[in-house]
Amino acid sequence: MKVSTEERQGLFRALKVEVEGDIVRSALDEVYNYLKQNAEIEGFRKGKAPLWIIRVKFRDYVQEEVGKKVANATLSAAIQESGLKPVADVYLESVQLEEPNQKLSYTVSFEVPPDFELQNIEGLEVEIKKVEFSEEMVAKRIEELREEHALWEPVDREVREGDLVMVEYKVQDLESRESTQGETSGVIGTNTFREEVEKALLGKKEGDTLTLEELALYNLRGEPVGKAKVELKIKSVKEKVLPELGDDFAKELGLGESWAEAQEKIRQEVKASLESVKKAMLAEATANKLVQMHNFEVPQTLLQREVALLVERRVSQLSQWGVDPKYVDYRALAKEVTPQAVFNIKLRFILEKYAREKGIQVSAQELQKRTEELAQSYEKSPEEVRDFLQKEELLPVLEGDLRREKALEDILSKVVVRELQEEEHESV
Repeated sequence: MKVSTEERQGLFRALKVEVEGDIVRSALDEVYNYLKQNAEIEGFRKGKAPLWIIRVKFRDYVQEEVGKKVANATLSAAIQESGLKPVADVYLESVQLEEPNQKLSYTVSFEVPPDFELQNIEGLEVEIKKVEFSEEMVAKRIEELREEHALWEPVDREVREGDLVMVEYKVQDLESRESTQGETSGVIGTNTFREEVEKALLGKKEGDTLTLEELALYNLRGEPVGKAKVELKIKSVKEKVLPELGDDFAKELGLGESWAEAQEKIRQEVKASLESVKKAMLAEATANKLVQMHNFEVPQTLLQREVALLVERRVSQLSQWGVDPKYVDYRALAKEVTPQAVFNIKLRFILEKYAREKGIQVSAQELQKRTEELAQSYEKSPEEVRDFLQKEELLPVLEGDLRREKALEDILSKVVVRELQEEEHESV
């Protein structure tokens, strides 16, 4: 087996593998035996066509299938010999088969990890806003609770920003002419509806109808996939009504019989959460500092995956709020989450490299503990969760997550924290 590599644009690399002998012969025999038994050729009963006819008629198929079989059998060893490490999908680009000589060469392409030098992280100085208990924190928490327990009341007026609007819709794909219809809802101004839809709904009232003739459609990666005609009818318009502070709200929260009692419990809850707030702020500030310190290119295949994952999560949240995915502007959403996707990937590479250089490993006990935690959160047995992880080949993923968590914890234990007063923090 001969292996050669070629640099491509960015982090892409090509690997050309040349193979001959028994591996190619075995793959050819397997493919031809299958074709002899299953190929349907006019003028011959199944399984009776001469081999030379099969060779002529299925030349491209034979080359492709033999290429796949030889690649499956040799790719792992070829990658190891090349010294390269794919970070995501490996693409089979081309196959060249010399059947009489039983030789085959194939070319695959993939992206490799970015090559960067880990900056000096020892004694990293991180600045965070000084967090001290204040009544403003209590007031903020109370407002959060009011928002969580807000009610939506019907209103007889034109749609405004912040209103919850329910619509009846009919969407017709202009290419396939297929139609879907149903009901969905969303809050104006929160990107739960497409921007074009929100603009069309503003100023309308319950019972009004409107049509968007050529609304562009996008997939999870923000790529255009066609256009649709959208017909809407406003079923209802509601505005958010926050609960009044008082004894009734205290009882609704389950925090006592009086508002004074509930307020004191909220105050104590805020005080108790200060340490976890500080820890979260420190972790966020440290992660930001780490990413700022390291400038390197991220693999595009990983970026596409991460963007699609973040978009899928956001769409899932919107669906739980009653928003039909057809109304989501995937292109705008993909653009919105891309900076976060780049940040996530960079941080993972930095922490992985730190863990490797510091020799940070995950023990079997730590892996078992995390499996038990997952089992508890999903209300499954640890054995069920572990079997699932093994079946889906996710144990290495879980181990990688734990290793990076340990790396971040190790960095956090060594950072120099500078707490800034509010005015200092705002001027930084």
